[in-house]
Amino acid sequence: MRDFIDYDDLTWVATLVGAHGIKGAVRAKYFTDTPEYYLKTKLFYLETDGQLRSLKVLQLRPAKNGWIILFEELVSRNDAERLKGCRLLLPDEQLKPLEADEIFIHQLIGCKVEDQNGFFLGKITDFLETGANSVYEVRNGKSRFLVPDVPHVVKKLDVEAQRMVIDPLPGLIEEEAPEDDVTF
Repeated sequence: MRDFIDYDDLTWVATLVGAHGIKGAVRAKYFTDTPEYYLKTKLFYLETDGQLRSLKVLQLRPAKNGWIILFEELVSRNDAERLKGCRLLLPDEQLKPLEADEIFIHQLIGCKVEDQNGFFLGKITDFLETGANSVYEVRNGKSRFLVPDVPHVVKKLDVEAQRMVIDPLPGLIEEEAPEDDVTF
């Protein structure tokens, strides 16, 4: 997993997933329920190796599971391919305003996950959307497990405090044997 910089006034809205065509266009996977809101965006901030630079949008159009974006600064397929995996960010004031019961998914990444007794289980590292319900990926350094976003499992989520309290289902968290006990 990569460690990303958390900017106070910028929000991660998409990740570049590859090149599109030969003129420098990129494919981007967005993280929004309202991708059409951003189709008139004129400038994104691109994060590469912890550095930010602005890119002017010449064309932004919807595509299957994402956007196709043509930036003024990218002129070849090689330019586009070098940016695979980079993040696109927008100033917070350009984001679609949230409804009262909504949060930005990026606010979940890094939240501490505890059981109902306050025992630390790990931190949220990813958010996955499935057909039935969303799922949080939680890692604690030595293991990883998935937490379904359902009321009988997720008891409390406090985004401001970066804390989630869960009631783990039996078998949800696998206990790993200490390395001394591993037999071959």
